Amino acid sequence: MDKLKYFFAVLFALSGILNAQSADKYIGKAGNEKISEREFKIRYELVPHLSRDQFSEDSSKQDLANSIIAEKLLAIEANRLGFDTTEYYKYSAQQIKDLLVRDALYNKVISAQVNISQQDIQKAIDRKSKSLEVKIISAQDSSIIYDYYKKIQSGVSFDSIEKYSDELEYDSNKAVVKITFGQMQDDFVEDTLYSLKIGNYTSPVKTNGGWFIFKLIGIKSIVPMNAKDPDYDKTILNVIRMRKSRIVGLKYLGKFYKNKKAVVDSTLFIELTNKVSEILTQKKANHDYGNHGLLYLDEQNLIKLMDDFGPVVLKKDIVHIPKTSLPLKEYLFSLIAYPFTIKDPSLNTTAYSLMENLNKYIQYKFLAEEGLKQGLQNAPEVKEDINIWKEDYLAKMLKNTFKDSVSVTDEEIKNEYLNSSETEKVNIIEILNDDLEVIETVFKELQAGKDFRELAKTYSQRTWTKANGGEFGYFPVSSFGKIGKIASRMKMNEIYGPVKTDSGYSVIKLIGRKSTATKSDEDFDSVKTQIKYSLLGKEFDEKFYKYIARLAEKYQFSIDEKALKNVKVTSIPMFAYRYIGFGGRIAAVPYLGPWYEWIKYLPKQPEVMP
Repeated sequence: MDKLKYFFAVLFALSGILNAQSADKYIGKAGNEKISEREFKIRYELVPHLSRDQFSEDSSKQDLANSIIAEKLLAIEANRLGFDTTEYYKYSAQQIKDLLVRDALYNKVISAQVNISQQDIQKAIDRKSKSLEVKIISAQDSSIIYDYYKKIQSGVSFDSIEKYSDELEYDSNKAVVKITFGQMQDDFVEDTLYSLKIGNYTSPVKTNGGWFIFKLIGIKSIVPMNAKDPDYDKTILNVIRMRKSRIVGLKYLGKFYKNKKAVVDSTLFIELTNKVSEILTQKKANHDYGNHGLLYLDEQNLIKLMDDFGPVVLKKDIVHIPKTSLPLKEYLFSLIAYPFTIKDPSLNTTAYSLMENLNKYIQYKFLAEEGLKQGLQNAPEVKEDINIWKEDYLAKMLKNTFKDSVSVTDEEIKNEYLNSSETEKVNIIEILNDDLEVIETVFKELQAGKDFRELAKTYSQRTWTKANGGEFGYFPVSSFGKIGKIASRMKMNEIYGPVKTDSGYSVIKLIGRKSTATKSDEDFDSVKTQIKYSLLGKEFDEKFYKYIARLAEKYQFSIDEKALKNVKVTSIPMFAYRYIGFGGRIAAVPYLGPWYEWIKYLPKQPEVMP
């Protein structure tokens, strides 16, 4: 696919990228806030970003640098205006600080203790070169598996399972399963399988997925498709590291939690459960589902919960922990960082799932406190990452205050329609989804050769285009915000994305472009809404960018053009997850919008750093 912008969920390789640049090198500053090469590099490579010319690296770098400066200027002003004293900011900042400190603790006590020998690598390479063909019997009940195991030991054929077929989740009459290196979550299961001889079967094996008996049917040699890829060895090392980390981690956590105590306030928990069940039951009745068709608590639901409980109850500890506190308000704010999702909102199921969520948060809190006690929040890279997220929160909080400051009249909409003597129009196919994992799946299937239109029918959440395979029909490039702007710059049949919008994440393919010498014959009423939002967007952007330009004059800024040009970056933007040590994940860095056009509202060109 020509110039396809790939989308990745990155796991272990991410830590190398995050630490790749020295924090002592800078490409610019806003006020007293400096922009390190490391920050610029990770924000360039690990989240999609828009620029005037997406295909020019110099232009893309300049626009991102200006966007980062804008974010820092807004954060400085938000601090001055007292946004950092609001509860929303304080709790959000606390959550991200605890999360990053917990990750730093994991790197110190787990990752740093993992040693990979040459023997480990050679064993992995040997296994990577072959695939195992196995038949499987699986059940949740150990008695069923052991009963069948006794029978095959006594001479019953492995494939003679008709009488057990209703009790087994996966039986040997189904297709042969292919097992490759790294596929099994538990290395002891893989060790067991690779030690089998053809025709032999294992004893019952317990995994997180239940009980299994495997029979080896055959072994096939594999010529790895990416054996010459420089990242090939990293893939192998990541699997080894993951498995060894799990062993070290379980041992550490066993000791760490041994003397930890926490008691849930049952009265407060029951009251919370009742309120949550009531909210989610109503959302189910309204068919208000989130990712993967699950019910969830959004920010408005959490605000309602806080209002219902009131300030006095919110201060009460929902969990009693010696020498610390966990007030109900903190836990409710944590549900933004650690979302609560559920399929069945009944009282019993809600209570069980909510207790699981609360227990996990308690464990995370213990780990974060240990990291803080060890001073890991003061490590240079942890401090920088915390600051990046804090500035993102503050800048977006200040930006949101502009939302109610723009308006447009019907007369302005009509005049815009009448004055559009020449219009460029485009036609696109779009896949819109609010789940980044779904977007990742879309790109994988595109790489495998799947048709874009068919994928839109399957995955797109935009209801009015879904039935037509995601096709919009021709529309002015001034419509649909970022989507129209980006489509105007694309080449025919090019695929681009993901684009972050208010509705989720869009992947678009340009399938048509035309210009009309006269205004469209479409009825005004059919384009009125598009024109309205286009005008509102233009007015918002102008106010917002002028405001940033005034901040730039107030606080001053500078860019080291030479340093910026010399930053080595990859040419393929990604969206990367940062998987947090001991559990959970966040975006590698905050998503930063295209906030670069403020530069044209400056009365003079930016100062160049000496």
